[in-house]
Amino acid sequence: MVRLLVTFLVVLITLSGCASVGGPEKQVDERGMRTDLDPLTSRFPAIGEPVSASWMSGTLGDRDAPGPSSYWIDGVVTLAPDTAERLRAEHAPAPGGDGPDLVEEVARLVPDAELTRSDALDAAVSHDGWAVRAWLVTGEDVLVLEAKGE
Repeated sequence: MVRLLVTFLVVLITLSGCASVGGPEKQVDERGMRTDLDPLTSRFPAIGEPVSASWMSGTLGDRDAPGPSSYWIDGVVTLAPDTAERLRAEHAPAPGGDGPDLVEEVARLVPDAELTRSDALDAAVSHDGWAVRAWLVTGEDVLVLEAKGE
């Protein structure tokens, strides 16, 4: 009976280590919450010259894993009004679909309003190896950004 219990515990521990919900874990870099704009405008030219931004970044997965890293950026960006208007007009975001999967600190900054997105908007904001999911906040000049790159 003890042998069976030990075997069961070993299997349970092994399987729980293999379970991953929602993809690789986001590891936040040491800088924490950031407000500087240049790293965002240089990576995502479609956002123009934003008024402000709050964002975080880091690597995906285990910090100690060997090999190249995948990077992420989560942000809430207040766009210049003409940039927000242009993105809405050219890329027809619509309500519905799934929302962003942001780190908690950034998710708390997303305005409590309807989010709109489209594949065309994602493609417009994606740039230079960064795959972006982007949402525009209805009634505001705010873009919510979830980006991954190598």
